[in-house]
Amino acid sequence: MATHDIIDNQNEKLVDHLNNILGTTERARFAVGYLFLSGLTSVAKRLLNVKELRLLIGNTTNKETVELLAEGYRRLDLAAEELERQAYPKRTEAAKMADETAGNLRNAVARVHERAAPRQSVHL
Repeated sequence: MATHDIIDNQNEKLVDHLNNILGTTERARFAVGYLFLSGLTSVAKRLLNVKELRLLIGNTTNKETVELLAEGYRRLDLAAEELERQAYPKRTEAAKMADETAGNLRNAVARVHERAAPRQSVHL
């Protein structure tokens, strides 16, 4: 394997180099002149284990790739919005959650007292 990270597909094939590297890493960063998602199929299984993937790409691609990248960004934005909503609930939602929690605690304490109360026996 070459000692540099510039792959020319003559002395070393990019797909082989990527499959070797992606099998042992959690993060990957690529700078490429062009990107077509169809070209990622040969390394797709290895990418599933990568926790962070960063791409710096030129402006040469096709419509399918642009649409799929845009959809991916949209989904990331939706996920970030949902995490933000869960982390910082609105005051009305926070008050409702606090009231519900307080009610649950009152009920739990009442049940504990019921079980701990002395039992009276009835004699006939």
